[in-house]
Amino acid sequence: MRITASYTLTPAEALDGTRAFKRTWYGLSVASGGLMLLMGFTSLNLAPGPMGIFMVCNALLFLVLPEAVLRWGRHRRGTTAYAPVELELDDEGLVLRTEGNTGGLPWPAFAAVRRQSGFWMFRITHSQAILVPERALAEADATELEAFLRGKKLLKA
Repeated sequence: MRITASYTLTPAEALDGTRAFKRTWYGLSVASGGLMLLMGFTSLNLAPGPMGIFMVCNALLFLVLPEAVLRWGRHRRGTTAYAPVELELDDEGLVLRTEGNTGGLPWPAFAAVRRQSGFWMFRITHSQAILVPERALAEADATELEAFLRGKKLLKA
């Protein structure tokens, strides 16, 4: 297998890709915040005091913080697109090249690969992944990559 592609990630795509990759932790934070908010309001209704107020304030942090962090990162970056990337996939692994850098990983370095929310997510650890927009690969290349990854038992449904 030898697939090459070029793409430029937009800030909106980076935000969407990060949300998709972190959706489990994002959902857990929001669910925890909702539960804590319910407990805080219950505490305020049963025995008004500082504990209920403390719980409500912390609940709001759990609810708002994940999205705020993502949006702050996007705001700091501005509206400029990311550097153009050349992607190379072969039997050995994945290589990414930009104007100033080149880096790659062999296939055993990836824990799993998932096709989700318009992205190929090459997961390295729980918190690290390489996100490649699906639009970067032609349909024939995507089919070839899926077959290759199934053979390596890396593709997760």
